[in-house]
Amino acid sequence: MKGVVFAISGGFFLTLQSVANARISSHIGTWQAATLTQFTGFVVALLIMLMLRDRTYIEMRHVQPLYLSGGAFAALILFSNMTAVHALGVTLTISLFLIAQLTLALLIDWRGWFGMVRRQLSVPQLIGVLMMVAGVVILKW
Repeated sequence: MKGVVFAISGGFFLTLQSVANARISSHIGTWQAATLTQFTGFVVALLIMLMLRDRTYIEMRHVQPLYLSGGAFAALILFSNMTAVHALGVTLTISLFLIAQLTLALLIDWRGWFGMVRRQLSVPQLIGVLMMVAGVVILKW
């Protein structure tokens, strides 16, 4: 249940962040807004970590270099998201982001990339992705 609550919360926060970032980027520029967002996210994460007194940050030096790319991806995600919201609107942007996320997630699970447990790809999963694509076509129509 906890995972479901966090997943739904993350979806809400992603949508709110998309709208806020698009508005900010209209005034100061897309990369400037991405920089501001990354910085405020860093500050909030740092404060939460300090408040929780979680000392596992000492283990950061053991993180594989490949996985350090997550922060760089975040900058590209923010830029892509803001640019798409301006061009497509919030609903279509989030819909396409979700389809892209789900498609890549299925591929990662199926291939076992990044140390994930390999999982079989099933017909219902593929049908689900196709239904999402159909839903976006209907939304756009």
